[in-house]
Amino acid sequence: MTLDQIVKMQSIVDKRAIRSDTLEFLDNKRYSKSKEEYIRYGDMHIDHFLIVCSNFLPEEYDLSNNNQMTGEQMFNHFKEKIIKEFGNGNN
Repeated sequence: MTLDQIVKMQSIVDKRAIRSDTLEFLDNKRYSKSKEEYIRYGDMHIDHFLIVCSNFLPEEYDLSNNNQMTGEQMFNHFKEKIIKEFGNGNN
């Protein structure tokens, strides 16, 4: 199931229109190293999207022990990863 399909189903269940910023996000693309091409987020299957998002966690971060990074360190790490992955909002 793709992100487009999930968002459409959610709008039906919630009986609400899809937010414009959500639609804009779904139209953005990311480069797939495995496919060697750009893929639109809305066309990504949810499991692939979750893998991309899971790559935001630092390698040294242990999910069973969340005391390894301060809140500020975690914020800065995620900020850097998000800007690298999704751009700074200007793309």
